[in-house]
Amino acid sequence: MDIVSLLGLLNPLTWIERAVQYSRRPKLQVYFDPAETFHTRTLVDERNRADRVGFYVHLMVRNAGAETAKRCTASLIRLKLGTAEGQYKPHPGFLNPLVLKWAHELDYGPRDIDPDLPRRLDLCIGIQQCPQVFSFMTERTPRGTQIDYPPGTYLATIRVGADNAQSVDASFEITYRGTWNEFQVKPFSQ
Repeated sequence: MDIVSLLGLLNPLTWIERAVQYSRRPKLQVYFDPAETFHTRTLVDERNRADRVGFYVHLMVRNAGAETAKRCTASLIRLKLGTAEGQYKPHPGFLNPLVLKWAHELDYGPRDIDPDLPRRLDLCIGIQQCPQVFSFMTERTPRGTQIDYPPGTYLATIRVGADNAQSVDASFEITYRGTWNEFQVKPFSQ
C-alpha cells in the first residue's frame, strides 16, 4: 500500500463518507400483506382472448434503504410439504430454485425497487377452471422441477436480491385446500 492510500484510510472524512454510503444502501424486506396481495384477474391467452379466471397470491418487497435497489430478482429456493404431524419435509418434486415473476410485468427480468415504493411479487395462482392444483408463478420451461401442486400445506422460502443489496430470505406457510380462490398465507420463522 502506498503512502497516499494509507493517508486516505487515516482521513476521518473517508470513514464518515463510507458510513453515510453504508447507511443509505438498499435494504430489502419481503412480507405478506393480505390487503395488498390477493387479486382476481381474467387471464388472456396468446391471442389476447379472455379464457380463464385466476386468483393471484403476491408477496410484497420493500426497499427500506435510501438508494434504489438495482436489478432485483426473486426466486423460490426451497419448498417443503406439510405433514399430518405438523412437520415439514422437502418436497420430492422440487429439485431446483425457480425464478419468480414481478407482478404486472410481461417478462421475468429483474426490476429496480425505489425506496419506500413496495413492489408486488407473483408467488402463486389458483385457476377457477382447474381448482385441483395451484401453480407457482415461474417460467414454464423444462427445468426438472414441479411447478403445479395439489391441495396441501407448503413451506416456501423466497430469496430476493439486487446488484447493490444483500439478499434476504423469507419463508411463508401456504395452505391450499382445493378451492381456486382460497389461500392462507402466513409468515414462518424457524
